[in-house]
Amino acid sequence: MTRLVAKLRGYFMPDVPDAIRDEFVVRGAVQMRHNSRLLFFALFLTTPTAALAAADGASWWVRFAAPMVMALFCLAGVWSLSRDLRLSTSVRRSRRFVRDATVSSSLIAVMCSAWCVYSWLGAPPGERIYYPIIVALGAFSTAYCLSSARTAAVANLVINLVPMLALLYSSGERLDLGVAVSLTVAALFQLHMVHSHFHTVIDLLTLQRQSRELARTDPLTGLLNRRALLDHALELGSEGSVRLLLVDIDHFKTINDGHGHDMGDEVLKIVAERLARIAEIRASVARIGGEEFALVGHADDLPEALALAILAEIRTAQMPHGRQVTVSIGLADGPSADEAGWRHLFNRADSALYTAKGNGRNRLEQASPLPALIAARNAAA
Repeated sequence: MTRLVAKLRGYFMPDVPDAIRDEFVVRGAVQMRHNSRLLFFALFLTTPTAALAAADGASWWVRFAAPMVMALFCLAGVWSLSRDLRLSTSVRRSRRFVRDATVSSSLIAVMCSAWCVYSWLGAPPGERIYYPIIVALGAFSTAYCLSSARTAAVANLVINLVPMLALLYSSGERLDLGVAVSLTVAALFQLHMVHSHFHTVIDLLTLQRQSRELARTDPLTGLLNRRALLDHALELGSEGSVRLLLVDIDHFKTINDGHGHDMGDEVLKIVAERLARIAEIRASVARIGGEEFALVGHADDLPEALALAILAEIRTAQMPHGRQVTVSIGLADGPSADEAGWRHLFNRADSALYTAKGNGRNRLEQASPLPALIAARNAAA
């Protein structure tokens, strides 16, 4: 029994992967807003039909009050959804919108279902068959519009159709039974379409995220690429001075020439793994081309001691070709709030790296501090 409940819950309320949860909420809210505005307008146009279609003996509430309340509710919905809700820029607003849309659509479903049941009970036997058909058409249209919010779509179908199906199945009339079976099959098919839509959106968002990650990731090492490093450096630069370490494998060409490019790739992977492990969450690590890597962070996250630890870690690492590998490191501090600042910082670190290469490799060289940074440090001291 527990497994059945879990299976039903997984079908009607499936989990969204954490990696795309926010995107899923925003996308669903934006789509639901667009669809719901059209839905409210369509429902408003049908409210006169509800008044005209009421049975002759129906009460004033069924004939006039319920359609009038529905019409006002729909007009309020059209007006509310016509405003700029800025859903695409806020996960919080999107989440609240989906919740409110679920509640409001459920209230509409309750009113429609009540109207249908009361109309059925008060109509002559030859006319009552029209009411479930009217409500079913509205229920299916609403469920489609709410398919981005699975809970709202399922709730709408259940509230609208279950009471009416109970009356149809229990009436004992052959035509009522035929309509009940048809509506049941249509409802199950609608649930299947909502289910398929849900997984289609999940698959699409997952592929989009993977594509973005591939566009920002070096395919060989799994580190960030040059473009992603720039984005992170600009983000950090808005918070203050940035430290950049450029790490270059010494004599890497001799590895490729003597052992083949496949062996060279294995060395690159090992160096990348060691850099990522040393940096952990303190800095961003990227492969920026060939045998060159970069680490970006604040000075407190990338102290000189960490750069020296990188030298020792690579120098003592076991390499697949059985020989020692060393690296040279250039370090520079400076502003990186825009691309011009980043280029200047990169050039200074690159010059320090070439100095390390010229001074014998397997060493760290630091670029001269900028005058503004020296002044800031003196002021802090």
